[in-house]
Amino acid sequence: MSTAQILRRYLTNSSLLFSSSTLTSTPPSSSSSPSTATAGETTTKTIDPEINPLLDFSRTKVKNQQFSDQNELPLFIAISKNASDKLNEISKNDNNPDLALRVSVESGGCHGFQYNLNLCDVNDFKPTEDDSMFIRSGAKVLIDKTSLEILRDSKIDFVHELIGSQFKVVDSPYTKSSCGCGSSFDFDFDKLEKDSQK
Repeated sequence: MSTAQILRRYLTNSSLLFSSSTLTSTPPSSSSSPSTATAGETTTKTIDPEINPLLDFSRTKVKNQQFSDQNELPLFIAISKNASDKLNEISKNDNNPDLALRVSVESGGCHGFQYNLNLCDVNDFKPTEDDSMFIRSGAKVLIDKTSLEILRDSKIDFVHELIGSQFKVVDSPYTKSSCGCGSSFDFDFDKLEKDSQK
C-alpha cells in the first residue's frame, strides 16, 4: 500500500479531525502493532515514530479544511520539521510573527506545471476564497483549493541541495516527472482518477 493510500485511509478514519473554523489534529492512537510470539502469547512491536510516514501529517494542523471536488475527501498536505524550523527561524530573524509561506501551482514550465513558493503575511489568508492554512509548531503554509487538488498528500520541506537551500514540495504521489530543480512537474491525472474511485 502506498503512502498516499495509507494517508487517505488515515484521514477518512477520523484520526485527524477537521473544522472550517478551528485548528484540530489528533495523532494516531497507537504506535504499536501486535504480533504473535508463540501459541497463546502476544507481543508488541514498537514502530519508531521518526520513521513513521504519517508523522509529518499527524503533526500538521489545518484551518479552513477543503474537500476534493472529485471524491469529497479532505485535501491535506504536511509540513516537515525542517520546513517548520526554517519558517520559524525566518519569522524570528525578521521579527515577524505573521510570516507565512504561500504555495501555489500554475501551468507552465518545461513539464506542464510549476510550483510557486513565496514568503508572505498571514493577512494574505483568504478563507472565503477557499484558502487553507496548514500549521506546524507555529509555522504557517497557505494553499488555495485549486493548488491543493494537485498537491494533495505531498509535503512541504526545506532541503539543502547543490543548487542551494530552498523550500520544496516533496513526496507528491501524483507527480510523474519533474525538472532537475524540482520547480516544474508533470501531473498524473490518470493515477488521481483511479485513486479517487477506490
